[in-house]
Amino acid sequence: MKNFENKVAVITGAGSGIGRGIAEIAANNKMRVVLADVDETGLNKTLEIVKSKGVEAIARVTDVSKLNEVENLASQTFETFQNCHLLFNNAGVLGPAPLSQVNRDMYDWLININLGGCFNGVHAFLPKMQSSKEEAHIIATCSTSGFIAYPMLGLYSASKFGIRGLMTSLRAELTNSNVDVSIVCPGEVTTNIVNSTYGSSSNQKVESEDSDNNPKALLEVAAEDAQNTYPISPFEAAQAIFAGIENKDFYIFTHKGYKRQLEEISNEYLDAFDQSMFQ
Repeated sequence: MKNFENKVAVITGAGSGIGRGIAEIAANNKMRVVLADVDETGLNKTLEIVKSKGVEAIARVTDVSKLNEVENLASQTFETFQNCHLLFNNAGVLGPAPLSQVNRDMYDWLININLGGCFNGVHAFLPKMQSSKEEAHIIATCSTSGFIAYPMLGLYSASKFGIRGLMTSLRAELTNSNVDVSIVCPGEVTTNIVNSTYGSSSNQKVESEDSDNNPKALLEVAAEDAQNTYPISPFEAAQAIFAGIENKDFYIFTHKGYKRQLEEISNEYLDAFDQSMFQ
């Protein structure tokens, strides 16, 4: 897809961070925009930014972990704009915590948002995107944590490894169709995702009150591993994402600094394969 003007973009997690950056780039490209987020205040701020650029836009409070809400979002999108050309399954939470302190409620919360939200988006939008016969693209926000697992990010990595598997299968299923597929694998982006912890909203209860579990402190290992990279803004990340869409890239990396880690993982797989017992 080279020409985005008047095309329709649907963006979940649009209330802040990368989602807001994607919305700004979409508006700069004169797209019509559908914004979704569970945070109504942030969502309305993004809507204000997008509309200031003179494009048509709507915003809907949506919990992506709930299939019926995502299906409602799809219905409202097609009722308003009759199409969806770019679907950004972007909403996600970080929820850093040691696995020894993770309970089932925390697991369900994070997996249902990150992986479940991606599935719900595909389920709700893909059939109509296919039936339109117009060029379209589904983009899921994965992470370098979909390849590299760090301490304290077990649930997050599990969800992102899952997104990578889900979208890789979807790409194979959609070969030669009108719908392309990509996953975005950002490094460090200056967002507030570090604060998206279980218990960060009033209807969630955290069993552990360990004061040492400061979310930012828990990410020191990952930050140290990424020391040869630098943080970029959500707007810069969105620029890289749109460039990847234009190139029809499946893997869209925003940072080059993780090459060593990815090569080490690949070599570990190959070494294990070479040592396998049977042909």
